[in-house]
Amino acid sequence: MKKKRICLYYSILMLFCQCFTGVGVGSVLALEGGQKASIVDHCDEIKDSLKNVQKKDRQTRVYLGRIYETVLSKFITPLNLRLVENNLSNQDLLTNQSAFAERRASFVNDYISYQQALEEVLLVDCKAEPEKFFDSLEVARGKRKTVNRDVTKMRALMTEQIKIVTKLKESL
Repeated sequence: MKKKRICLYYSILMLFCQCFTGVGVGSVLALEGGQKASIVDHCDEIKDSLKNVQKKDRQTRVYLGRIYETVLSKFITPLNLRLVENNLSNQDLLTNQSAFAERRASFVNDYISYQQALEEVLLVDCKAEPEKFFDSLEVARGKRKTVNRDVTKMRALMTEQIKIVTKLKESL
């Protein structure tokens, strides 16, 4: 149920943000008069939607952060320590642990950068400065895509961990 809700919020944000990318990417000149008027007319609704997305993204980050920390501290690291203690260390597991820890740190840093960009969007008066608002929104969208790539890479690393452990289990 949570996954469906999270997907729904991501979809809403992506649809919302797509409304403003019809002409160009991140260029003040690309913002047409109709788009400016739309931003100005719907400024309050846009900001409310962005605040809602910010809140849901924060909840998602906490949820994913806990999962990543749990996987690292209660599965990956203890398994590698146990294998080393029993002289069964596996280089693939050690490499995956290192990559997982690095990607987790990258996820945290990228998320903080995204949240700061989203805060900047919310600080812009979209009625008075629709171009600046649009440009700030484009920056936040780019940073959000980076966070999404981090999440995808984390999933891939968890899948790889399972494959390595399964292969190790079969060899013992």
